Amino acid sequence: MEEHNNISQELLETIERFITRSMDKEEYILFEKRMEADPVLRQQVNDLRIILSGLETSILKEKMNAFHKEISSENSKEKKVRPTIKKIKKSKYPVFAIAAVCVALFGTFYFMSLDSTSEKLFSKYFIADPGLPTTMSSNSNFDFYDAMVNYKREEYTIAIAKWEKLSEEKIDNDTLNYYLGVSYLAHGDSEKALNYLETLGAYPESMFAEDAIYYRALALIRLGETAKASKLLQAYPTVKNDQLLFDLNKNK
Repeated sequence: MEEHNNISQELLETIERFITRSMDKEEYILFEKRMEADPVLRQQVNDLRIILSGLETSILKEKMNAFHKEISSENSKEKKVRPTIKKIKKSKYPVFAIAAVCVALFGTFYFMSLDSTSEKLFSKYFIADPGLPTTMSSNSNFDFYDAMVNYKREEYTIAIAKWEKLSEEKIDNDTLNYYLGVSYLAHGDSEKALNYLETLGAYPESMFAEDAIYYRALALIRLGETAKASKLLQAYPTVKNDQLLFDLNKNK
């Protein structure tokens, strides 16, 4: 415990730059390798990430409250029409009952499919990107970071809706495309995830380029396209990619 708390100012600043992705690509990769070899450093990074996450939540709380107040009047109007909607739902109860049974059956078949080798491999290796810190001082990127809060809460459908609206204005934004891709992958839509992640190929210098390759491979594995995933991982060797490739070849 003492070793974890003994962090120099220089290391603290380095970890903060790693978490906030303020490093250049080469430094970021070197620090990742350093973490893989040093469990104490990994713990220190995780500890600081938790601390920063707590700060982000408190800073955004007031802004989120203000946002909710702005739409409160619209919500009130919606509530007034709900009684009518309830009556319609009541008259169609059998339809919803059948739909509920269908959903339950679909869920059963879905969980049965988890036994597949590809799904097991995906489940073993997929961890959603931790996201960017949301301690922004400017309101210019509020919509992006508002969605980032949802993303970190694993509210992927909400985050996707907000980011897709932004992407209509910023089609070639590597950050948006990357997080939309990871969100879709976490939400279970591997095909849409690939559509966004593949655009990172146009940004080889992007901070997200390397991770995008890794998530693309996972999306291909989940879709059962293991040959394509293997070829992709071989073309971009990294510590993470090599480990995934090793397990992929082992399970062929």
